[in-house]
Amino acid sequence: PIRAGPGAMTAEEDAPKEKRQRTENGDDGDDEPRPSKREAREVPQRIDCPYLGTINRHVLDFDFEKLCSVSLTGENVYVDLVDGKYFQGRGKETHAYRHALEKGHYVWMNVLDGKVFCIPDGYEVVDKSLEDIKYNLAPTFDQEEIEDMSTRVRYAKALDGTDYIPGCIGLNNICNSDYENVIVQVICQVTPLRNYLLAYEPPKERKRDPVLSCLAELLRKMYNPRNFKGLVSPHEFYQAIGKATSKKFYGKQQDPVAFFSWLMNYLHRKLKAKDGSSLIHDVFQGEVQVKLCPATDEARVTETKEKTMLMTLELPDEPLFKDNLDFIPQVPLFNLLEKFNGEKAFETIAKGGESREIRRYSLRRIPPYVVFVVKRFRNNNFFIEKNPTIVTFPLKGLDLRDYIHPDCQPANPETKYDLVANVCHDGKPESGSYKVQVFHSPTSQWFEIHDLRVTPVLPQMVALTESYIQVYQRQDVKSDGSFGKFEMPIPDISTEVETGVAAEIEMAPEDLAEAGIIIG
Repeated sequence: PIRAGPGAMTAEEDAPKEKRQRTENGDDGDDEPRPSKREAREVPQRIDCPYLGTINRHVLDFDFEKLCSVSLTGENVYVDLVDGKYFQGRGKETHAYRHALEKGHYVWMNVLDGKVFCIPDGYEVVDKSLEDIKYNLAPTFDQEEIEDMSTRVRYAKALDGTDYIPGCIGLNNICNSDYENVIVQVICQVTPLRNYLLAYEPPKERKRDPVLSCLAELLRKMYNPRNFKGLVSPHEFYQAIGKATSKKFYGKQQDPVAFFSWLMNYLHRKLKAKDGSSLIHDVFQGEVQVKLCPATDEARVTETKEKTMLMTLELPDEPLFKDNLDFIPQVPLFNLLEKFNGEKAFETIAKGGESREIRRYSLRRIPPYVVFVVKRFRNNNFFIEKNPTIVTFPLKGLDLRDYIHPDCQPANPETKYDLVANVCHDGKPESGSYKVQVFHSPTSQWFEIHDLRVTPVLPQMVALTESYIQVYQRQDVKSDGSFGKFEMPIPDISTEVETGVAAEIEMAPEDLAEAGIIIG
């Protein structure tokens, strides 16, 4: 037998002292429940953190992507509540831990759940004074607040003393993103879509959609009455759009019509129900009847119907000879709407360029929100030219009854519309900028929003701009976003052709912008 040396310990002596005592007392320790890993990892909570006075709310900005400043990862990110920087981790050997010791910044917040911790002490801070920071990280609204958005007048003041109106707030311009900013402001005026996005919560059972989630977060920040700043930066939404479109809409100015059509098609696909319907189609999609005949034989008429979310209006050509240099041509909106009276002929070159076709349009179904696009830009062989003709239009009571096909008028009992948003273009075609004029219904006032600048304007000045996109709201749309759905069937015609956003085809963004969603 091998004997243990003088310095060796027996197995009984080698066991922990507490275990030996339990064994001597006849208790082998199996009866006592051992603490689970989760209980062992539970973070202690304290309400008397001595570092709460070091928090600087003026430097906190939750609009930017939540990525670690060192590793550029988005997992387990914490924000330093003293200098507003993002770092990863909370334990030792992490970037946040190292930054806390180097700078002496000890109060940190998790960007996912809003919990506040003291690093390196490792305890969770529970204090009511942090509620405003947690709300700014992820603003939320209950159903009653959302329904009152269009009627309740709210004014707010930022930390730096800036006055702003929630929902009518400036957006930061990131790399010529004014074309995206005006479309986001337009969405804020479409009450059913805005209310849906304000109440939207990503599903927990599957991965969240980045574009839909970022758009919903952006709108909630725009309507946040307790914002630390008097502006909102659409940085996360801009990055999500660039990723989803393979940087088609990223880094340079684009056409807001192309962006609007791509975004609505994308949201339709994500919100589509099993029967193929979606909130986007319920709000924006109308139906147009097209009479088509060859230019050589006008007796051979083919009638089709096309579903559309945009209605294009053609401007008359700019006069070649002007009375003076300051002459700016004007045309009433009703002259442009004659395109849909069913009699005005539009001659187009058929596919292949071998023959000419004549088209006549009339409306079959008008949606709760009508989007008119005034064709100002034309691409000739050398450059893009812009038509500066000013379109005069009514702000209230635009009646589309005269442009609805006689057979379909009973199915469209409400035909009067009020203007809620007007997107304008200033400057030259390549180097100009976009701004939007919106109707703020709680105050019944018009505001012009040009990126960060928000200024009240007179209603008479709205009609004197170079309008590019106009959004009209049907008068039966209520303040809570509900609208009448007329179930009366529309009489069918012989041939049916569906084009545009209704077509279930995966399209590239550049193809979608040129697709048949734009009638004409």
